[in-house]
Amino acid sequence: MNTKKLDGQLVDQLSSLFDLQEDSIEKAVRCLKVLAHPARLKIICVLKTGEHSVQQLEDYVGVAQATLSQHLSLLKDRGILISRRQGNFSLYRIANDDMVQLFNMIEKLFCAH
Repeated sequence: MNTKKLDGQLVDQLSSLFDLQEDSIEKAVRCLKVLAHPARLKIICVLKTGEHSVQQLEDYVGVAQATLSQHLSLLKDRGILISRRQGNFSLYRIANDDMVQLFNMIEKLFCAH
């Protein structure tokens, strides 16, 4: 068996796959980079319990409101969180069940129970 030919076939196959998935890969990278911050992971841990206001998040996470707002904006911009207004309050929650499952897996892999 010619391993060079197999390696070339694999390279061609992967190149084709990567070309088709380039936008998805970039989106995943942007999302995962945003998650790589202790305060943002804490925010997600709180929001896994349900919807919370900015004030509640500030109390639970221990981050000043101005800094918290920047983190929330980044998470929202990447499609990780969604928000809604209720009177004078902004309420945040995790965007979808797939994101919740991702964070459950992160917790399972990295958090001791």
